[in-house]
Amino acid sequence: MNPFVQRQSPRGWVLPISVLALLIGMMGSMAFLSEGAKKKSETQSPDVGRGEFGAQDVDLAKEVVGLREEVSKLREDKTKLETKLAETGNATKEINDSLQETKIFASLTPLKGEGLIVTLTDSKKPSDDMILDSGLIHYLDVLKAVNELFNAGAEAIAVNGIRVGPRTDFRCVGTTILVSTQKIAPPIVIQAIGETKLLLGAMNMPGGILTELRDVDSEMVKVEAAKQLSLPAYDGSTKFKVGEVPEVKE
Repeated sequence: MNPFVQRQSPRGWVLPISVLALLIGMMGSMAFLSEGAKKKSETQSPDVGRGEFGAQDVDLAKEVVGLREEVSKLREDKTKLETKLAETGNATKEINDSLQETKIFASLTPLKGEGLIVTLTDSKKPSDDMILDSGLIHYLDVLKAVNELFNAGAEAIAVNGIRVGPRTDFRCVGTTILVSTQKIAPPIVIQAIGETKLLLGAMNMPGGILTELRDVDSEMVKVEAAKQLSLPAYDGSTKFKVGEVPEVKE
């Protein structure tokens, strides 16, 4: 036996090799898991492997994102307006009051108050007793009554439930009466809000606009006071295609 040759103890290399093998195994497992997750992600992407519903889901997601952005913008605008309102204080109230008065003047808001009701009806007398169609209510009869009521101080008028506004017109197509584009037929009920006494005086004035109808048949006209009327808002067009507000030069 060689005295200079000594047998090495196995304990010197077993531990390092075991640790190294363990690290290599862990690294391999992590690489395998990472690759598997990547493949799974690719197979589950919105554009692959989801069939005919994939594109729809993507569009829906985009729409939701768009709506969220719109809501967010509206909230920002609301906050800005609230801030401005808080800063303006009393000025805001004055502006709002002025706006409400303008809406009332333009017939853009419902209105209630005392006034008058004028009902125009075709005559029930035999046509042989009248000249031509004098016993029928025409659009001119309605127009004249409305104009006379406004001249007498009426603040709001509705004809058969249709609010008269800045662009309301009265005309006829054949035997049909039109209020703007809406058809009406007798009995024609004209409701007017204003000082009742003044309106009554205008409608019952001798030689007034209702005199001819009363001469043909007194039953064609009925005028009555009303303690409380409720008129709807004007629902016609308010848009301008040609006219525009000129710029104010400072």
